[in-house]
Amino acid sequence: MDWLENIRVVLVGSQEPMNIGAAARAMQNFGIRDLWLVAPEPRVREDLARHPGGSLAYRLAVHAEDILHRMRVVETLPEAVADARLVVGTTVREREIYTGPVVGPRPMAERIAQVAPQGRVAVVFGRETSGLTTDEIDLSQLIVRIPTSPKQPSLNLAQAVLLLCYEIFGVAQAPPTPDPVQLASQAALQQLFDDLKEYILRIGFTDEKRLPYAIRRFRRLLHKARLTPGEVQLLRGFLHQSRWYAQHGRRKTDPQE
Repeated sequence: MDWLENIRVVLVGSQEPMNIGAAARAMQNFGIRDLWLVAPEPRVREDLARHPGGSLAYRLAVHAEDILHRMRVVETLPEAVADARLVVGTTVREREIYTGPVVGPRPMAERIAQVAPQGRVAVVFGRETSGLTTDEIDLSQLIVRIPTSPKQPSLNLAQAVLLLCYEIFGVAQAPPTPDPVQLASQAALQQLFDDLKEYILRIGFTDEKRLPYAIRRFRRLLHKARLTPGEVQLLRGFLHQSRWYAQHGRRKTDPQE
């Protein structure tokens, strides 16, 4: 189960210090130790700064204080997932289209177990009150939805962390065969999608207003391909050469008249 060290829990826009501590304790219960906070609310920062005395987060992190000691705090989600080979977004909302398949906790854990042996996997949780924004969840290759009663569909943040960590730990007892394909990192994929945005605008495939929807569909399509680092570079080279030709009417290697 060494690959559990490659699982990163990312909490975006956290609002309640006690949820940070309870989430750390849940992670410790199931052998997951890499915790990142993205742009936490001021009251969370203030609470953490009160350690060793008076911090609610540390008070709830029973036997998991070391996770809070090593926790990273960054300002944007792309920073937190840049090195990930798989980004898993969590949501309770229905949307017209996602950038990856929507699965339950057990299929999520099985996919994570296939990828984590080769590198980092980030499981991303949103704000207690509103979850992840559309732009944030668009960074995911896989989306997980925890089945709940329609009378109360949203879980407490720390409870959601515990449930998904439990599923990952359970699959780790008898993991599936690792994915043989070495997947590109999120940072490399983001560079590809940035190039693609510029390309489809330049050729008039879409306009600024419809660009987010178009890119969401391209993300979904290309995520299905499980791109390797070399394939990402190939596609980026193709886009660069195509942009050059569209601008100059010739290949870079053609002699100038």
